[in-house]
Amino acid sequence: MEISKIYSRNLSKLPGDSIESRVIAIEENIRESDTWRRLEQVCSEAGETDPAQLARDEDFWDLIARSIYEPEGPFLNLNHGSINTMPIPVIRAQEAYTRLCNELPGYWFFEGFNTHREKLRAKLAVLLRTNPEEVSIQRNTSSAMETAIFGIPISEGDEVILSKQDYPTLVYAWKQREIYDGVKLKWVDVPLPSEDDDALIQPYLKAITEKTRVIQVMEMFNWNGQIVPVEKLRDKIGNHDIALLVDGAHIPGQLPVNLEKAAYTYWGASLHKWISGPVGTGVLSVRKDWISRTKPLFGASDPRSDDIRKYENFGIHNTPKDLALHTAIDLFNLIGEENKRQRLHYLKNYALERLSEIKKVQIKTSLKPQYSCALGMFSIEDIPSEVVGHILFDQHKIYNVAPVWGGLDGVRISPNIYHSTADMDRLVEAVNKIAKA
Repeated sequence: MEISKIYSRNLSKLPGDSIESRVIAIEENIRESDTWRRLEQVCSEAGETDPAQLARDEDFWDLIARSIYEPEGPFLNLNHGSINTMPIPVIRAQEAYTRLCNELPGYWFFEGFNTHREKLRAKLAVLLRTNPEEVSIQRNTSSAMETAIFGIPISEGDEVILSKQDYPTLVYAWKQREIYDGVKLKWVDVPLPSEDDDALIQPYLKAITEKTRVIQVMEMFNWNGQIVPVEKLRDKIGNHDIALLVDGAHIPGQLPVNLEKAAYTYWGASLHKWISGPVGTGVLSVRKDWISRTKPLFGASDPRSDDIRKYENFGIHNTPKDLALHTAIDLFNLIGEENKRQRLHYLKNYALERLSEIKKVQIKTSLKPQYSCALGMFSIEDIPSEVVGHILFDQHKIYNVAPVWGGLDGVRISPNIYHSTADMDRLVEAVNKIAKA
């Protein structure tokens, strides 16, 4: 029996508004707030405007910014790829759930929020276009992916294909399985950037042998925003005994997701990135026929169960932040999936196109929508990217990251929808000064 059931007191059956209706009231209060109504009005006035046209409408996005975001202050935050800024309604929702939980912490954790957690699972399934029984609520992409990595049924001598450009925590997890379980890791190099589908998937296909059991691939590389045609890779693999483990960390909120169509074995993502959920929210999808044979990372009453919830035995955790995802997803849907995608791609391209005109600047991200969206990378000839990143932050108050990993070396930018072209001009002006110094 699960711990939550042992501690259950069935208080949800009590009459009055002290239990269930109070949770519902939180959602209603958010939607009745002036902030939410302003956003509804702004989005309503945009009507059926073509998303590509709307992406260039600075007045519209300025209204979005002033409706649901707090001012940035003196710093220009161009690192939303790590963690997005939470919109005001999401902050308020998390605060409200936290205050409610604080009245009867044990009750709300073990029982009170269960119904709404299941509603969240269903809402995530709609967002990801998949079966709710294949959706596990997680804390971030690393939590999701490592649940799969340490649970995949492989043994000594089995081969795992992964790239040298994969995210560090996943690389470290696989190296642990190599040390303790004797699995063999086969490393491939993925050309970044690239606008050639075959060039992006062939390194994986060429590494497959009769001993291959797992292929790990990043659907979008976090370093420079490179999109990989994973569904084409899936079709080429053919062997259904090979598990396809997909890092989709940056996909929700940037690109449409259809996991039912994709049919990946495992897929993990963060929801505190482009869905703009609370910090420490993520999701894991495991194909139904693989759940029973994939063991949970933490102890479960029935580890061989085909119930996706067995991957959520974290012990005491911050449920209020998970429930605030209801508001984050509703807000995302109100703005519009395609509207947001187009705006993010436009802002990134606006910046990179102008940076490319600066002497010595090298662009390391494709400008084509099938190969990139919100993330962009550049470097300046003869100046270490780490140095460029520090100058941008220290002297120009522009927050960024300058990763050096897997052969890539550059400054990554990742603007948000509330930024303006004037903000991108500020970046370009700063880089121009650095390049000429």
